[in-house]
Amino acid sequence: MLKRELKINKNSLIIWTSISLMLLLFAYIIYNNMMNSKNLEALNEMLKVMPEELLKMFNMDIVGIDTVFGWFKTEGYIFIALFTCLYSAILGSHILLKEESDKTIEFLHSKPITRNNIVTAKILAGLINIGIMFFIITIFNVTALSFYDNTDTKLFLILTIAPILSALPFFFITLFISTFFKKTSKTNGIGIGLVLINYFILMIANISEQTKFIKYFSIFSLSDSREIILNNNLSPISIIISILISIIAAFGIYYRYNKKDLV
Repeated sequence: MLKRELKINKNSLIIWTSISLMLLLFAYIIYNNMMNSKNLEALNEMLKVMPEELLKMFNMDIVGIDTVFGWFKTEGYIFIALFTCLYSAILGSHILLKEESDKTIEFLHSKPITRNNIVTAKILAGLINIGIMFFIITIFNVTALSFYDNTDTKLFLILTIAPILSALPFFFITLFISTFFKKTSKTNGIGIGLVLINYFILMIANISEQTKFIKYFSIFSLSDSREIILNNNLSPISIIISILISIIAAFGIYYRYNKKDLV
């Protein structure tokens, strides 16, 4: 069952990972070529006139972007977090529901497979795919940043791991939401919307101290790069909350799927 799931979802993993690597490669090449004295001077002048709120949204008030690693800590991290969380949410929104949507659930019922077996295989396949995507992106970034100086190895590793704290809850939550539907056409949009809304909430929260409190309503607060950069560490509370959300959602998935009318 697990091998079947990995095979079914292989193409989407390859597509999402390939696109992310191509965009990262493009960014590394372009950014490195831009970093000459003339462009750096123009960049610094531009940053001086940018609103403070906008700088805070992208951590540019606490991170210099005159190096490639500086770019990685700001725009690079945001791209990786968004892309991996979008993939995780979309994967969760259809990996279990696909059997009903494609009318293949009757085939599975003809096999000696229980509903719990189906859910377990789907969850494991999803976690493996997410893990593979993170691993490949990490190896790529390690290789790319090895060509440049001024890379803080500890901070890089923390920032590499951090998006998982948001990606896993997104995967389990959208997987749970999918148990209330019959067609993947609806849940895919919900998954994308959930990620974008949560990211927007975090961006608004980072604008000022007055709006900071709303970040706790965003799943992205579990992997907030601003807090990681300031503290140079992952928050143990964020790790615990991420695990708890995933476990609670997982229990909900098993409960709902065993009660659901699948035919």
